[in-house]
Amino acid sequence: MLVWRRAWSTEAETKLDIDEPGFLYGGVAYETLRTYDMRLFAPKYHYERLLNTLSHMGLNLSLDYPTFRRILEEGIQRLGKEASIRVVAVPRGRFSAFEYAPSHSELIVYVRELKLEPLGYVKVKVSNVRKIDPLSTPADLKVAGRTDILLAKRSKGDAYDVIMIGSRGQVCEGTFTNVFLVKEDKVITPSIDSGILPGITRLNTLRLCRTLGITVEERWVELSELYGADELFLTHTSRGIVPVNEIDGWRRYETELGRFLSSRFEEFIKSVGENWE
Repeated sequence: MLVWRRAWSTEAETKLDIDEPGFLYGGVAYETLRTYDMRLFAPKYHYERLLNTLSHMGLNLSLDYPTFRRILEEGIQRLGKEASIRVVAVPRGRFSAFEYAPSHSELIVYVRELKLEPLGYVKVKVSNVRKIDPLSTPADLKVAGRTDILLAKRSKGDAYDVIMIGSRGQVCEGTFTNVFLVKEDKVITPSIDSGILPGITRLNTLRLCRTLGITVEERWVELSELYGADELFLTHTSRGIVPVNEIDGWRRYETELGRFLSSRFEEFIKSVGENWE
């Protein structure tokens, strides 16, 4: 694995100070990207979402988009393989129990080989840990140290992901995925105002469905609708679209539309110019 922190190094050579404020306060913003044919998928979307996260904390990034992209592309070239990339923005400034004076963020980039094992029977669970209300923590604040996500993962077991419910009983998202269900030939997904992160693969999946003439609904989704759905599938950066076979150990789904959309996803995203800007 290659790590950029002003210069490229190996994982063993990279160190973080024990007094990093992110360790104590959890204010480390991050994004996860991947390549297709060694090309960065949706880098501008990820950059803009990273800036949005930092803005919530009164922080900025001292890199413009062309520089950000150049660093990531250099890492891909050095790796020479399909890549999974984690971008971490570490807060800088004066942070303590008595002071909050952010100045900027330092960027750390991890580039490693993208390894995707074939998926088998995909199971998910519904978490009994509620997602933090957006009035407390904005849903689009993508930072390490999210205790709701950490506690939800405790029950994951052999499930692919755990689906989280909001403070008003609405279906939100997985701990690292967005959620879609299929009912009577309609694709339904929780709306942004349900308290979810606006996933980039989610956005492309919605566009794919509409291009194919599939009716899409973005709205609040009740928990009972998950169990009553004909199909369920998840979306996230590394895998694209993941059809789900089973939820909570008893409800099983068909996967026909999910598998079809998954088979069309890569071809579709490659045809959308703004994914590669």
